[in-house]
Amino acid sequence: MHVLHIFNEINFSGAEMMYFNAAGLFQQKGCKMTAVGTGQKEGNFISQFEKAGIHTLQLPFPRGFKSPFFIIGYMRTIYSLIKKEKVDVLHVHRSDVFLYFSVCAALAGKKTIMTPHNVFRNRVFTWPNAWLERQAARKLFKTTFQTIGESVYNNELTYYKNPSVRINNWYNAARFFPAPAEEKNAARKELGIRNEDFVVISTGSCSPVKNHTDIIKAMAVVGQQFPCTYLHLGSGHLESAEKKQATDLNISNHIFFLGNQENVRKYLIASDVFIMPSRFEGLSIAAIEAMACKLPSILYNSPGLTDLIKNDDNGFLVDHNPEQIASKIIFLKNNPAVAAEKGKNAFDFVSAHFNMENSVNAILHLYNS
Repeated sequence: MHVLHIFNEINFSGAEMMYFNAAGLFQQKGCKMTAVGTGQKEGNFISQFEKAGIHTLQLPFPRGFKSPFFIIGYMRTIYSLIKKEKVDVLHVHRSDVFLYFSVCAALAGKKTIMTPHNVFRNRVFTWPNAWLERQAARKLFKTTFQTIGESVYNNELTYYKNPSVRINNWYNAARFFPAPAEEKNAARKELGIRNEDFVVISTGSCSPVKNHTDIIKAMAVVGQQFPCTYLHLGSGHLESAEKKQATDLNISNHIFFLGNQENVRKYLIASDVFIMPSRFEGLSIAAIEAMACKLPSILYNSPGLTDLIKNDDNGFLVDHNPEQIASKIIFLKNNPAVAAEKGKNAFDFVSAHFNMENSVNAILHLYNS
């Protein structure tokens, strides 16, 4: 089976990491994958896809896509690609123009899977168009919608009246797993962190949605109680502003801006708490990977993150307030037995619900059904 994945820019982010991690498993089960980047720029994750055996192509979607002259030519290109490469399934991960790809696949007699990766909601005056696109894709072009978790499933069903097949996001248990004390100490030594230091970590792009500024504000509060180190993994257009904020709050010596890292686990196992104050998520793979390393988590009470913590048994869901983050950091520092229990529960939870092989098998069943 040959599956053509349609992304926007192929970047270092959740969906790309997920399929990168599972590439070998898909291939073992007879599924060849090709990825098409349709953004105006080449993404920063293309080389990793190629290393994993996922061939990539760059076919930017026309900027003037509302003109029929642009879109007809582009659709002919996609149709020809489907035929030439003997594609069996078109799997679309770009939500703004998915209907065009559904049409191409239908004309070629092939199946389309559309995966919404987030809980984005159209405004009132654009909602009818979004609803109509989903109805047309499902009923006219036989597109199957596949959602990645509880929040996205409910958002599609209740807000857009769009039924879907829910297959949870997954993580790679061979890459993210708990560390014994010796390995944690070795990771800290390599990173220049003392064993007695308390360390918090976040992973994700520097963007308004990820909202790292609230972690930096919380660090200023925690620093009044005890020394705390913040490992900041990820980059983006707000990185300079976040560094300036740390300097202005006089805590830059306690924050390590580390950019994008390939071996994320090394930084996770060197840490004590994972923090994600996102305004919304689809279903955070970064949080799942942290939980797989037995880290207790402090997450904002946001769509997508509520899928991961229900009763504060494997971490804390807190209000959108830096003071709340600081309070839970201090609590976990002062209660190591509770932190260890929440970390164990987090590991048990993601192992049961976000198993890669189970989800890959479900995706393959969806392709074949």
